[in-house]
Amino acid sequence: MDYKDFLCDDLFVYWRIHPTRELNTFWDSFIRENEEYKEAFNKAIETFDAIRNEQDSFQMDDTSVLLKLKNRIKKEKKRKFNIILTSSAAAVLLLMIISTLFIFHEKTEEMDLRVSSIGEVMSNNNIQLFTGNEVLEIDNNSTLNLSEKKHSAVIRNPLTKKEINLNDSRTNTLLVPYGKRSTMILADGSKVHLNSGTKMEFPTTFSGKRREINVEGEIFIEVAKQNNAPFVIYTPHSQITVYGTSFNVSSYSEDIRESVVLVNGSVEVKSEKSTILLNPNEMAEIENGQIMRKEVDVSDYIGWTSGYMQFNKSPLNEVLKKIGRYYNIEFQYASDLNMHNQTCSGKLFLSENLNDVLEAFSKMTYYQYDKQNDKAIFIRK
Repeated sequence: MDYKDFLCDDLFVYWRIHPTRELNTFWDSFIRENEEYKEAFNKAIETFDAIRNEQDSFQMDDTSVLLKLKNRIKKEKKRKFNIILTSSAAAVLLLMIISTLFIFHEKTEEMDLRVSSIGEVMSNNNIQLFTGNEVLEIDNNSTLNLSEKKHSAVIRNPLTKKEINLNDSRTNTLLVPYGKRSTMILADGSKVHLNSGTKMEFPTTFSGKRREINVEGEIFIEVAKQNNAPFVIYTPHSQITVYGTSFNVSSYSEDIRESVVLVNGSVEVKSEKSTILLNPNEMAEIENGQIMRKEVDVSDYIGWTSGYMQFNKSPLNEVLKKIGRYYNIEFQYASDLNMHNQTCSGKLFLSENLNDVLEAFSKMTYYQYDKQNDKAIFIRK
Protein backbone atom coordinates (compact mmCIF):
# COMPACT_ATOMS: atom_id res chain seq x y z
CA MET A 1 0.00 0.00 0.00
CA ASP A 2 1.36 3.46 -0.87
CA TYR A 3 0.15 7.03 -0.33
CA LYS A 4 -2.09 6.96 -3.45
CA ASP A 5 -4.26 4.29 -1.81
CA PHE A 6 -5.06 6.69 1.03
CA LEU A 7 -5.75 9.52 -1.43
CA CYS A 8 -8.28 7.22 -3.16
CA ASP A 9 -10.06 6.35 0.09
CA ASP A 10 -13.32 8.23 0.74
CA LEU A 11 -12.98 8.32 4.52
CA PHE A 12 -9.42 9.67 4.39
CA VAL A 13 -10.44 12.44 1.96
CA TYR A 14 -13.46 13.39 4.02
CA TRP A 15 -11.32 13.50 7.18
CA ARG A 16 -8.83 15.91 5.60
CA ILE A 17 -11.65 18.24 4.50
CA HIS A 18 -13.86 17.93 7.60
CA PRO A 19 -11.72 16.69 10.53
CA THR A 20 -13.55 15.68 13.70
CA ARG A 21 -12.39 14.37 17.04
CA GLU A 22 -13.86 10.96 16.26
CA LEU A 23 -12.11 10.74 12.89
CA ASN A 24 -8.83 11.91 14.41
CA THR A 25 -9.11 9.13 16.98
CA PHE A 26 -9.95 6.59 14.30
CA TRP A 27 -6.92 7.37 12.11
CA ASP A 28 -4.55 7.62 15.11
CA SER A 29 -5.69 4.16 16.18
CA PHE A 30 -5.38 2.79 12.65
CA ILE A 31 -1.77 3.93 12.28
CA ARG A 32 -0.80 2.69 15.75
CA GLU A 33 -2.02 -0.76 14.80
CA ASN A 34 -0.62 -0.65 11.23
CA GLU A 35 2.86 0.85 11.64
CA GLU A 36 3.90 -0.44 8.22
CA TYR A 37 1.58 2.12 6.59
CA LYS A 38 2.81 5.12 8.59
CA GLU A 39 5.22 6.48 5.95
CA ALA A 40 2.62 6.22 3.16
CA PHE A 41 -0.02 7.73 5.45
CA ASN A 42 2.13 10.77 6.27
CA LYS A 43 2.99 11.29 2.60
CA ALA A 44 -0.71 11.19 1.72
CA ILE A 45 -1.40 13.90 4.31
CA GLU A 46 1.46 15.99 2.93
CA THR A 47 0.22 15.61 -0.65
CA PHE A 48 -3.37 16.39 0.24
CA ASP A 49 -2.44 19.45 2.30
CA ALA A 50 -0.32 20.75 -0.58
CA ILE A 51 -3.34 20.60 -2.86
CA ARG A 52 -5.46 22.20 -0.14
CA ASN A 53 -2.98 25.09 0.10
CA GLU A 54 -3.38 25.62 -3.63
CA GLN A 55 -7.11 25.81 -3.00
CA ASP A 56 -6.62 28.60 -0.48
CA SER A 57 -4.49 30.53 -2.98
CA PHE A 58 -7.05 30.30 -5.78
CA GLN A 59 -10.23 30.28 -3.65
CA MET A 60 -11.38 26.89 -4.92
CA ASP A 61 -14.24 25.05 -3.26
CA ASP A 62 -13.99 21.53 -1.78
CA THR A 63 -15.31 19.89 -4.95
CA SER A 64 -12.53 21.55 -6.94
CA VAL A 65 -9.99 20.19 -4.48
CA LEU A 66 -11.33 16.70 -5.01
CA LEU A 67 -11.26 17.06 -8.78
CA LYS A 68 -7.71 18.42 -8.66
CA LEU A 69 -6.67 15.55 -6.43
CA LYS A 70 -8.27 13.08 -8.80
CA ASN A 71 -6.50 14.58 -11.82
CA ARG A 72 -3.19 14.33 -10.03
CA ILE A 73 -3.49 10.60 -9.45
CA LYS A 74 -5.73 9.49 -12.32
CA LYS A 75 -2.77 8.22 -14.36
CA GLU A 76 -1.66 6.06 -11.49
CA LYS A 77 -3.12 2.60 -11.10
CA LYS A 78 -5.62 2.78 -8.29
CA ARG A 79 -5.93 -0.14 -5.91
CA LYS A 80 -8.70 -0.44 -3.41
CA PHE A 81 -7.70 -1.53 0.06
CA ASN A 82 -9.76 -2.90 2.91
CA ILE A 83 -9.22 -1.54 6.39
CA ILE A 84 -9.77 -4.23 9.01
CA LEU A 85 -11.38 -2.44 11.93
CA THR A 86 -10.13 -3.44 15.33
CA SER A 87 -12.60 -3.49 18.18
CA SER A 88 -11.45 -0.08 19.39
CA ALA A 89 -11.73 1.51 15.95
CA ALA A 90 -15.14 -0.05 15.41
CA ALA A 91 -16.28 1.34 18.74
CA VAL A 92 -15.19 4.81 17.67
CA LEU A 93 -17.22 4.53 14.47
CA LEU A 94 -20.21 3.24 16.38
CA LEU A 95 -20.08 6.25 18.70
CA MET A 96 -20.22 8.51 15.67
CA ILE A 97 -23.78 7.23 15.03
CA ILE A 98 -23.76 8.91 11.65
CA SER A 99 -20.62 9.14 9.55
CA THR A 100 -20.31 10.79 6.18
CA LEU A 101 -18.23 9.88 3.15
CA PHE A 102 -17.79 12.20 0.19
CA ILE A 103 -16.93 10.50 -3.10
CA PHE A 104 -15.39 12.02 -6.22
CA HIS A 105 -17.64 13.02 -9.08
CA GLU A 106 -16.76 10.26 -11.55
CA LYS A 107 -18.69 11.90 -14.36
CA THR A 108 -21.21 14.63 -14.98
CA GLU A 109 -24.26 13.54 -16.93
CA GLU A 110 -26.21 16.17 -18.83
CA MET A 111 -29.83 16.37 -17.84
CA ASP A 112 -32.54 18.24 -19.66
CA LEU A 113 -34.70 18.69 -16.57
CA ARG A 114 -33.84 21.52 -14.22
CA VAL A 115 -35.34 19.72 -11.24
CA SER A 116 -35.19 16.00 -10.53
CA SER A 117 -37.69 14.24 -8.29
CA ILE A 118 -37.31 11.13 -6.18
CA GLY A 119 -40.21 9.37 -4.56
CA GLU A 120 -43.82 8.57 -5.19
CA VAL A 121 -46.37 9.84 -2.70
CA MET A 122 -49.33 7.56 -2.04
CA SER A 123 -52.64 9.31 -1.35
CA ASN A 124 -54.08 6.42 0.69
CA ASN A 125 -52.25 6.40 4.01
CA ASN A 126 -53.95 3.31 5.43
CA ILE A 127 -52.74 -0.29 5.48
CA GLN A 128 -55.42 -2.34 3.77
CA LEU A 129 -56.23 -6.05 3.93
CA PHE A 130 -58.24 -7.29 0.92
CA THR A 131 -59.99 -10.56 1.71
CA GLY A 132 -62.79 -11.74 -0.56
CA ASN A 133 -65.13 -8.78 -1.10
CA GLU A 134 -64.05 -7.08 2.11
CA VAL A 135 -61.48 -4.33 2.59
CA LEU A 136 -60.22 -3.84 6.14
CA GLU A 137 -58.08 -0.93 7.32
CA ILE A 138 -55.30 -1.82 9.74
CA ASP A 139 -53.30 0.42 12.07
CA ASN A 140 -49.64 1.12 11.37
CA ASN A 141 -47.11 -1.30 12.91
CA SER A 142 -49.83 -3.85 13.70
CA THR A 143 -49.14 -7.59 13.62
CA LEU A 144 -51.50 -9.94 11.76
CA ASN A 145 -51.26 -13.47 13.09
CA LEU A 146 -52.81 -16.26 10.98
CA SER A 147 -51.22 -19.06 12.98
CA GLU A 148 -52.80 -18.37 16.36
CA LYS A 149 -56.38 -19.38 15.55
CA LYS A 150 -57.72 -21.47 12.69
CA HIS A 151 -59.94 -19.76 10.08
CA SER A 152 -59.12 -16.31 11.47
CA ALA A 153 -56.51 -13.60 11.81
CA VAL A 154 -55.68 -11.95 15.12
CA ILE A 155 -54.64 -8.30 14.66
CA ARG A 156 -52.58 -6.77 17.46
CA ASN A 157 -50.98 -3.42 18.16
CA PRO A 158 -49.81 -1.96 21.48
CA LEU A 159 -53.33 -0.71 22.32
CA THR A 160 -55.84 -3.06 20.72
CA LYS A 161 -56.54 -6.63 19.67
CA LYS A 162 -59.23 -7.84 17.31
CA GLU A 163 -60.07 -11.01 15.41
CA ILE A 164 -61.38 -11.36 11.85
CA ASN A 165 -62.71 -14.47 10.11
CA LEU A 166 -61.01 -15.65 6.93
CA ASN A 167 -62.04 -18.25 4.36
CA ASP A 168 -59.54 -21.12 4.11
CA SER A 169 -59.72 -21.23 0.30
CA ARG A 170 -59.24 -17.50 -0.07
CA THR A 171 -56.19 -15.65 -1.34
CA ASN A 172 -55.70 -12.41 0.57
CA THR A 173 -53.76 -9.24 -0.23
CA LEU A 174 -52.06 -6.94 2.24
CA LEU A 175 -51.21 -3.48 0.89
CA VAL A 176 -48.77 -1.39 2.93
CA PRO A 177 -48.47 2.16 1.54
CA TYR A 178 -45.43 4.39 1.70
CA GLY A 179 -44.97 5.74 5.20
CA LYS A 180 -46.31 2.58 6.91
CA ARG A 181 -44.97 -0.79 8.10
CA SER A 182 -46.62 -4.04 9.09
CA THR A 183 -45.80 -7.52 10.37
CA MET A 184 -47.53 -10.77 9.50
CA ILE A 185 -47.26 -14.29 10.91
CA LEU A 186 -48.44 -16.67 8.22
CA ALA A 187 -50.43 -19.83 8.84
CA ASP A 188 -47.26 -21.97 8.99
CA GLY A 189 -45.62 -19.69 11.58
CA SER A 190 -43.36 -17.87 9.11
CA LYS A 191 -42.86 -14.24 10.17
CA VAL A 192 -42.88 -11.47 7.56
CA HIS A 193 -41.89 -7.83 8.09
CA LEU A 194 -43.37 -5.65 5.33
CA ASN A 195 -41.65 -2.37 4.52
CA SER A 196 -43.31 0.73 3.08
CA GLY A 197 -44.80 0.47 -0.39
CA THR A 198 -45.23 -3.31 -0.32
CA LYS A 199 -47.96 -5.57 -1.66
CA MET A 200 -48.15 -9.21 -0.57
CA GLU A 201 -50.59 -11.91 -1.67
CA PHE A 202 -50.93 -14.92 0.63
CA PRO A 203 -53.37 -17.76 1.38
CA THR A 204 -55.28 -18.10 4.63
CA THR A 205 -53.82 -21.60 5.00
CA PHE A 206 -51.15 -23.49 3.08
CA SER A 207 -52.11 -26.73 1.38
CA GLY A 208 -50.30 -29.09 -0.94
CA LYS A 209 -46.57 -29.61 -1.27
CA ARG A 210 -45.53 -25.95 -1.57
CA ARG A 211 -46.11 -22.83 0.48
CA GLU A 212 -46.42 -19.89 -1.92
CA ILE A 213 -46.77 -16.09 -1.63
CA ASN A 214 -46.40 -13.18 -4.07
CA VAL A 215 -44.46 -10.04 -3.15
CA GLU A 216 -43.88 -6.64 -4.74
CA GLY A 217 -41.94 -4.20 -2.57
CA GLU A 218 -39.66 -5.17 0.33
CA ILE A 219 -39.95 -7.82 3.02
CA PHE A 220 -37.76 -9.51 5.59
CA ILE A 221 -38.98 -13.04 6.23
CA GLU A 222 -38.11 -15.74 8.74
CA VAL A 223 -39.39 -18.93 7.15
CA ALA A 224 -40.66 -21.74 9.38
CA LYS A 225 -38.86 -24.96 8.49
CA GLN A 226 -40.91 -27.71 6.87
CA ASN A 227 -38.79 -30.28 5.03
CA ASN A 228 -41.73 -31.66 3.10
CA ALA A 229 -43.08 -28.28 1.96
CA PRO A 230 -40.65 -25.75 0.45
CA PHE A 231 -41.54 -22.07 0.76
CA VAL A 232 -41.67 -20.19 -2.56
CA ILE A 233 -41.79 -16.41 -3.03
CA TYR A 234 -42.74 -15.01 -6.42
CA THR A 235 -41.65 -11.48 -7.29
CA PRO A 236 -42.07 -9.60 -10.59
CA HIS A 237 -38.71 -10.92 -11.85
CA SER A 238 -37.70 -13.92 -9.76
CA GLN A 239 -38.70 -17.04 -7.87
CA ILE A 240 -37.11 -17.72 -4.48
CA THR A 241 -37.29 -21.21 -2.99
CA VAL A 242 -36.39 -21.94 0.65
CA TYR A 243 -36.86 -24.62 3.29
CA GLY A 244 -36.18 -22.70 6.50
CA THR A 245 -34.16 -19.49 6.64
CA SER A 246 -34.27 -15.70 7.02
CA PHE A 247 -33.58 -13.21 4.25
CA ASN A 248 -34.53 -9.83 2.76
CA VAL A 249 -36.27 -9.36 -0.59
CA SER A 250 -36.48 -5.98 -2.35
CA SER A 251 -38.54 -5.92 -5.53
CA TYR A 252 -40.02 -2.44 -6.03
CA SER A 253 -41.50 -1.96 -9.48
CA GLU A 254 -39.74 1.40 -9.99
CA ASP A 255 -36.27 -0.07 -9.29
CA ILE A 256 -34.24 -1.51 -12.16
CA ARG A 257 -32.86 -4.27 -9.91
CA GLU A 258 -34.30 -6.75 -7.47
CA SER A 259 -32.22 -8.03 -4.59
CA VAL A 260 -32.24 -11.02 -2.25
CA VAL A 261 -29.98 -10.84 0.82
CA LEU A 262 -29.51 -14.01 2.85
CA VAL A 263 -29.01 -13.83 6.62
CA ASN A 264 -28.89 -17.56 7.37
CA GLY A 265 -29.81 -20.88 5.80
CA SER A 266 -29.82 -21.17 2.02
CA VAL A 267 -32.12 -20.06 -0.78
CA GLU A 268 -32.39 -20.74 -4.47
CA VAL A 269 -32.94 -17.64 -6.61
CA LYS A 270 -34.26 -18.22 -10.10
CA SER A 271 -34.85 -15.74 -12.89
CA GLU A 272 -35.92 -16.25 -16.48
CA LYS A 273 -32.28 -16.71 -17.52
CA SER A 274 -30.36 -18.21 -14.60
CA THR A 275 -30.44 -19.86 -11.18
CA ILE A 276 -28.08 -19.58 -8.21
CA LEU A 277 -27.91 -20.91 -4.65
CA LEU A 278 -27.13 -18.21 -2.05
CA ASN A 279 -25.03 -18.66 1.08
CA PRO A 280 -25.32 -16.51 4.25
CA ASN A 281 -24.03 -12.92 3.90
CA GLU A 282 -24.49 -13.02 0.12
CA MET A 283 -26.77 -10.96 -2.09
CA ALA A 284 -28.30 -11.84 -5.44
CA GLU A 285 -29.07 -8.89 -7.71
CA ILE A 286 -31.49 -9.57 -10.57
CA GLU A 287 -31.47 -7.27 -13.60
CA ASN A 288 -32.70 -8.07 -17.12
CA GLY A 289 -33.03 -11.72 -16.18
CA GLN A 290 -29.38 -12.02 -15.13
CA ILE A 291 -28.34 -12.73 -11.53
CA MET A 292 -25.16 -11.40 -9.94
CA ARG A 293 -23.83 -12.70 -6.62
CA LYS A 294 -21.76 -10.70 -4.13
CA GLU A 295 -20.82 -10.74 -0.45
CA VAL A 296 -22.47 -8.06 1.68
CA ASP A 297 -22.93 -6.85 5.23
CA VAL A 298 -26.51 -7.97 5.85
CA SER A 299 -27.10 -5.16 8.37
CA ASP A 300 -26.99 -2.72 5.44
CA TYR A 301 -30.18 -4.34 4.14
CA ILE A 302 -32.22 -5.40 7.18
CA GLY A 303 -31.70 -2.44 9.53
CA TRP A 304 -35.13 -1.04 8.61
CA THR A 305 -36.73 -3.86 10.60
CA SER A 306 -35.04 -2.48 13.75
CA GLY A 307 -35.73 1.22 13.16
CA TYR A 308 -32.67 2.40 11.28
CA MET A 309 -31.13 2.49 7.81
CA GLN A 310 -27.48 1.65 7.37
CA PHE A 311 -25.63 2.93 4.32
CA ASN A 312 -22.29 1.87 2.90
CA LYS A 313 -21.13 4.18 0.12
CA SER A 314 -24.73 4.45 -1.05
CA PRO A 315 -25.55 6.97 -3.82
CA LEU A 316 -27.46 9.92 -2.39
CA ASN A 317 -30.35 9.49 -4.82
CA GLU A 318 -30.83 5.94 -3.49
CA VAL A 319 -30.66 7.20 0.10
CA LEU A 320 -33.36 9.79 -0.65
CA LYS A 321 -35.49 7.16 -2.38
CA LYS A 322 -35.44 4.93 0.72
CA ILE A 323 -36.23 7.82 3.06
CA GLY A 324 -39.03 8.92 0.74
CA ARG A 325 -40.62 5.49 0.78
CA TYR A 326 -40.35 5.16 4.51
CA TYR A 327 -42.03 8.52 5.21
CA ASN A 328 -44.23 8.81 2.10
CA ILE A 329 -42.58 12.01 0.87
CA GLU A 330 -41.04 13.19 -2.40
CA PHE A 331 -37.61 14.82 -2.69
CA GLN A 332 -36.80 17.41 -5.35
CA TYR A 333 -33.42 18.90 -6.21
CA ALA A 334 -31.59 20.69 -9.01
CA SER A 335 -30.20 18.15 -11.46
CA ASP A 336 -26.73 19.74 -11.37
CA LEU A 337 -26.29 18.44 -7.81
CA ASN A 338 -25.55 15.03 -9.37
CA MET A 339 -26.86 13.04 -6.42
CA HIS A 340 -26.12 9.76 -8.22
CA ASN A 341 -22.39 10.58 -8.19
CA GLN A 342 -22.10 11.21 -4.45
CA THR A 343 -22.28 8.66 -1.68
CA CYS A 344 -22.66 8.55 2.06
CA SER A 345 -22.12 5.95 4.75
CA GLY A 346 -23.43 5.66 8.25
CA LYS A 347 -26.48 4.84 10.32
CA LEU A 348 -29.67 6.87 10.01
CA PHE A 349 -32.14 6.33 12.84
CA LEU A 350 -35.75 6.38 11.68
CA SER A 351 -37.38 8.74 14.12
CA GLU A 352 -41.13 9.24 14.15
CA ASN A 353 -40.31 12.93 13.75
CA LEU A 354 -39.44 13.51 10.09
CA ASN A 355 -37.62 16.74 10.94
CA ASP A 356 -35.10 14.74 13.00
CA VAL A 357 -34.38 12.54 9.98
CA LEU A 358 -34.05 15.52 7.62
CA GLU A 359 -31.65 17.19 10.05
CA ALA A 360 -29.61 14.00 10.23
CA PHE A 361 -29.48 13.77 6.43
CA SER A 362 -28.38 17.40 6.29
CA LYS A 363 -25.51 16.69 8.71
CA MET A 364 -24.54 13.58 6.75
CA THR A 365 -24.32 15.39 3.45
CA TYR A 366 -23.99 19.12 4.18
CA TYR A 367 -27.03 19.76 2.00
CA GLN A 368 -29.89 21.93 3.22
CA TYR A 369 -33.60 21.26 2.82
CA ASP A 370 -36.78 23.28 2.46
CA LYS A 371 -40.26 21.90 3.03
CA GLN A 372 -42.50 22.72 0.07
CA ASN A 373 -45.42 21.10 1.89
CA ASP A 374 -46.01 18.03 4.07
CA LYS A 375 -45.21 15.69 1.15
CA ALA A 376 -42.47 17.50 -0.83
CA ILE A 377 -38.93 18.38 0.29
CA PHE A 378 -36.52 20.46 -1.78
CA ILE A 379 -32.79 19.69 -1.34
CA ARG A 380 -30.27 22.46 -1.96
CA LYS A 381 -26.65 23.35 -1.27
